[in-house]
Amino acid sequence: MRELRADMEKAIRGETPVAYCRLVETRGSTPQKAGAMMLVYPDGSQAGTLGGGCVEAEVKRRSLQLLEEGKSEISCFQLDSDYGWDDGLICGGRMQVLIQPLSTPGARKYFSLLLDVIDQGGGVSEAIAYDPQLSGLPVPSSFLFGEDHQLVASWTDAGPAEEYVGDDQIQHIQQNLKPLGNRPRPYTDGGISY
Repeated sequence: MRELRADMEKAIRGETPVAYCRLVETRGSTPQKAGAMMLVYPDGSQAGTLGGGCVEAEVKRRSLQLLEEGKSEISCFQLDSDYGWDDGLICGGRMQVLIQPLSTPGARKYFSLLLDVIDQGGGVSEAIAYDPQLSGLPVPSSFLFGEDHQLVASWTDAGPAEEYVGDDQIQHIQQNLKPLGNRPRPYTDGGISY
C-alpha cells in the first residue's frame, strides 16, 4: 500500500478519480495472492498489479465502468479457459477482487482514516466482507480496526457499515482478528478477508 499511497491521497482529495482494486481471496494457483493491489485511472492506465494477463484486463474494464457509476463490487474470476487460454496462462485457481472507486464521500473518509493511521505509524487491521452467504454481511463492506482491535472506520456503498451491521457481527470480526505481530499475510475466514 505504501507505494500507492501518494496516488490514493490525490484520489481522496478529489484531484484524480481512481478505482482501488484489491485481491481479497484466492484459491488454488493464481498469479498473485490476497493483498495484491492496483489503482485504475479513467484513461485506463494503472499503478500496481493483480498479476497481469486477461484477469487484470477484465478488472480494468470493470473498474472503468464502476468509476462512471460510482459503485463498488466483488468480482470473481475462475482462472480456466476463459482467462488465459490464448496466452497459455491457465492457472486453474480462483480470484476475488474488490473494485472500489475512491470518488464517493464514504470511501474518501474511510481511506483518509486509513492513511492517517499509517502516517502516525500505528498498526491497523482491515476486514473485507466478500461473500454474503458465509459472512452474513453486506458485500462489499470494509472495516478498519486499530491495534487494540477497536473499530476505527467502516464502509459500504450505502454508508458506514456499522449502520447495516449488528454489534454481534462486529464482535465476531474482532474475535477473528489475529494480533498484528502474528499475521504475516492476509487470511480468510467465513467469507471475510483479513
